[in-house]
Amino acid sequence: MTGYVLAVERAYVAAATGGAAGAGDHDAPMAFAAAAAVAARFLAIGTPRSLAVIGAGPAAVACVRAHATWFAPRELRCTDADVAAALADTGAEVRVVPRAQALAADIVCVLDGEVAATDIRSGTHLSLAPGATVDAALRARAMWVDEPELARTAAGLVDGRQLDEITVFVAADLAIARGAAESP
Repeated sequence: MTGYVLAVERAYVAAATGGAAGAGDHDAPMAFAAAAAVAARFLAIGTPRSLAVIGAGPAAVACVRAHATWFAPRELRCTDADVAAALADTGAEVRVVPRAQALAADIVCVLDGEVAATDIRSGTHLSLAPGATVDAALRARAMWVDEPELARTAAGLVDGRQLDEITVFVAADLAIARGAAESP
Protein backbone atom coordinates (compact mmCIF):
# COMPACT_ATOMS: atom_id res chain seq x y z
CA MET A 1 0.00 0.00 0.00
CA THR A 2 2.84 2.41 0.81
CA GLY A 3 4.20 2.20 -2.75
CA TYR A 4 0.81 3.10 -4.17
CA VAL A 5 0.33 6.00 -1.74
CA LEU A 6 3.71 7.43 -2.75
CA ALA A 7 2.82 6.93 -6.42
CA VAL A 8 -0.42 8.85 -5.87
CA GLU A 9 1.50 11.70 -4.27
CA ARG A 10 3.86 11.78 -7.28
CA ALA A 11 0.86 11.74 -9.63
CA TYR A 12 -0.65 14.75 -7.85
CA VAL A 13 2.63 16.66 -8.11
CA ALA A 14 2.90 15.73 -11.80
CA ALA A 15 -0.68 16.85 -12.44
CA ALA A 16 0.03 20.24 -10.88
CA THR A 17 3.34 20.80 -12.61
CA GLY A 18 2.58 19.46 -16.08
CA GLY A 19 4.53 16.21 -15.75
CA ALA A 20 3.43 12.71 -16.69
CA ALA A 21 1.09 11.22 -14.10
CA GLY A 22 1.50 7.53 -14.92
CA ALA A 23 -0.77 4.89 -16.35
CA GLY A 24 -2.15 2.90 -13.45
CA ASP A 25 -5.66 1.51 -13.26
CA HIS A 26 -6.65 1.22 -9.60
CA ASP A 27 -10.13 0.71 -8.23
CA ALA A 28 -12.00 3.55 -6.56
CA PRO A 29 -11.74 2.32 -2.92
CA MET A 30 -7.96 1.92 -3.15
CA ALA A 31 -7.64 5.27 -4.94
CA PHE A 32 -9.73 6.96 -2.24
CA ALA A 33 -7.59 5.44 0.53
CA ALA A 34 -4.36 6.63 -1.09
CA ALA A 35 -5.71 10.08 -1.95
CA ALA A 36 -7.07 10.49 1.59
CA ALA A 37 -3.64 9.65 3.00
CA VAL A 38 -1.95 12.19 0.73
CA ALA A 39 -4.54 14.79 1.71
CA ALA A 40 -3.98 14.10 5.40
CA ARG A 41 -0.23 14.51 4.94
CA PHE A 42 -0.75 18.12 3.82
CA LEU A 43 -3.98 19.08 5.59
CA ALA A 44 -4.00 17.34 9.00
CA ILE A 45 -2.34 18.58 12.16
CA GLY A 46 1.38 17.85 12.36
CA THR A 47 1.28 14.97 14.83
CA PRO A 48 -2.14 13.33 14.82
CA ARG A 49 -2.84 11.14 17.83
CA SER A 50 -6.03 9.57 16.50
CA LEU A 51 -7.35 8.32 13.17
CA ALA A 52 -10.94 7.24 12.60
CA VAL A 53 -12.78 5.43 9.85
CA ILE A 54 -16.52 5.76 9.49
CA GLY A 55 -17.84 2.95 7.34
CA ALA A 56 -17.14 -0.69 6.62
CA GLY A 57 -15.47 -3.03 4.21
CA PRO A 58 -12.11 -3.21 2.48
CA ALA A 59 -12.09 0.52 1.73
CA ALA A 60 -12.16 1.30 5.45
CA VAL A 61 -9.22 -1.01 6.15
CA ALA A 62 -7.34 0.40 3.13
CA CYS A 63 -7.77 3.94 4.50
CA VAL A 64 -5.95 3.07 7.70
CA ARG A 65 -3.22 1.11 5.93
CA ALA A 66 -2.67 4.00 3.50
CA HIS A 67 -2.39 6.56 6.29
CA ALA A 68 0.32 4.40 7.90
CA THR A 69 2.62 5.67 5.12
CA TRP A 70 3.08 8.88 7.14
CA PHE A 71 1.24 8.53 10.41
CA ALA A 72 1.43 6.19 13.38
CA PRO A 73 -1.50 7.35 15.50
CA ARG A 74 -1.77 5.87 18.97
CA GLU A 75 -5.49 5.36 18.59
CA LEU A 76 -7.61 3.99 15.75
CA ARG A 77 -11.35 4.52 16.01
CA CYS A 78 -13.66 2.41 13.85
CA THR A 79 -17.43 2.40 13.62
CA ASP A 80 -17.41 -1.20 12.36
CA ALA A 81 -16.26 -4.21 14.41
CA ASP A 82 -15.01 -6.15 11.36
CA VAL A 83 -12.80 -3.22 10.35
CA ALA A 84 -11.43 -2.98 13.89
CA ALA A 85 -10.63 -6.71 13.88
CA ALA A 86 -8.82 -6.39 10.54
CA LEU A 87 -6.65 -3.63 12.01
CA ALA A 88 -5.63 -5.42 15.21
CA ASP A 89 -2.07 -5.84 13.87
CA THR A 90 -1.35 -2.09 13.56
CA GLY A 91 0.24 -1.64 16.98
CA ALA A 92 -2.24 1.11 17.83
CA GLU A 93 -5.11 0.91 20.27
CA VAL A 94 -8.02 -0.10 18.02
CA ARG A 95 -11.49 0.68 19.34
CA VAL A 96 -15.00 0.29 18.02
CA VAL A 97 -16.76 3.54 18.82
CA PRO A 98 -20.02 5.32 18.07
CA ARG A 99 -20.00 7.70 15.11
CA ALA A 100 -19.79 10.78 17.38
CA GLN A 101 -16.55 9.54 18.98
CA ALA A 102 -15.08 8.71 15.57
CA LEU A 103 -15.80 12.25 14.40
CA ALA A 104 -13.76 13.60 17.33
CA ALA A 105 -10.50 12.11 15.98
CA ASP A 106 -7.69 14.22 14.51
CA ILE A 107 -8.08 12.58 11.07
CA VAL A 108 -11.40 11.08 9.94
CA CYS A 109 -12.10 9.11 6.75
CA VAL A 110 -15.83 9.22 6.09
CA LEU A 111 -17.03 6.52 3.71
CA ASP A 112 -20.76 7.05 4.15
CA GLY A 113 -23.40 9.23 5.76
CA GLU A 114 -23.62 12.94 6.51
CA VAL A 115 -21.36 14.99 8.77
CA ALA A 116 -22.69 18.06 10.55
CA ALA A 117 -20.66 21.07 11.66
CA THR A 118 -21.77 20.46 15.24
CA ASP A 119 -20.09 17.01 15.10
CA ILE A 120 -16.61 18.34 14.25
CA ARG A 121 -14.09 20.15 16.43
CA SER A 122 -11.55 22.69 15.19
CA GLY A 123 -8.35 21.16 13.86
CA THR A 124 -9.98 18.01 12.50
CA HIS A 125 -9.15 16.83 8.99
CA LEU A 126 -11.89 14.97 7.10
CA SER A 127 -11.56 12.97 3.91
CA LEU A 128 -14.96 12.41 2.31
CA ALA A 129 -15.45 9.44 0.01
CA PRO A 130 -17.90 9.75 -2.87
CA GLY A 131 -21.33 9.40 -1.30
CA ALA A 132 -20.43 11.02 2.03
CA THR A 133 -22.03 14.42 2.56
CA VAL A 134 -21.84 17.41 4.89
CA ASP A 135 -24.37 19.92 6.11
CA ALA A 136 -24.45 23.55 4.96
CA ALA A 137 -22.90 24.86 8.19
CA LEU A 138 -19.82 22.65 7.79
CA ARG A 139 -19.60 23.56 4.12
CA ALA A 140 -19.39 27.24 5.15
CA ARG A 141 -17.00 26.71 8.07
CA ALA A 142 -14.32 24.37 6.66
CA MET A 143 -11.38 24.74 4.27
CA TRP A 144 -12.28 22.62 1.21
CA VAL A 145 -9.79 20.81 -1.03
CA ASP A 146 -10.72 18.84 -4.14
CA GLU A 147 -8.41 16.65 -6.23
CA PRO A 148 -6.98 19.47 -8.41
CA GLU A 149 -6.36 21.61 -5.30
CA LEU A 150 -4.70 18.65 -3.58
CA ALA A 151 -2.39 18.35 -6.58
CA ARG A 152 -1.37 22.00 -6.22
CA THR A 153 -0.87 21.52 -2.47
CA ALA A 154 1.27 18.38 -2.92
CA ALA A 155 3.39 20.24 -5.46
CA GLY A 156 3.97 23.10 -3.00
CA LEU A 157 2.14 25.62 -5.19
CA VAL A 158 -0.43 26.44 -2.48
CA ASP A 159 -0.37 26.07 1.28
CA GLY A 160 -2.17 23.32 3.15
CA ARG A 161 -3.32 23.76 6.72
CA GLN A 162 -2.87 27.26 8.09
CA LEU A 163 -4.00 27.18 11.70
CA ASP A 164 -6.59 25.23 13.62
CA GLU A 165 -9.25 25.16 10.94
CA ILE A 166 -11.30 22.18 9.85
CA THR A 167 -9.94 20.83 6.58
CA VAL A 168 -11.93 18.66 4.20
CA PHE A 169 -10.68 16.66 1.21
CA VAL A 170 -13.53 15.87 -1.14
CA ALA A 171 -13.03 12.84 -3.38
CA ALA A 172 -14.92 12.98 -6.65
CA ASP A 173 -13.84 10.90 -9.63
CA LEU A 174 -10.27 10.41 -8.29
CA ALA A 175 -8.91 10.37 -11.83
CA ILE A 176 -5.40 11.35 -10.73
CA ALA A 177 -5.24 8.77 -7.95
CA ARG A 178 -6.74 6.01 -10.08
CA GLY A 179 -4.19 6.70 -12.81
CA ALA A 180 -1.15 6.63 -10.55
CA ALA A 181 1.36 4.00 -11.58
CA GLU A 182 3.34 2.31 -8.81
CA SER A 183 7.09 2.26 -9.17
CA PRO A 184 8.70 -1.18 -9.36
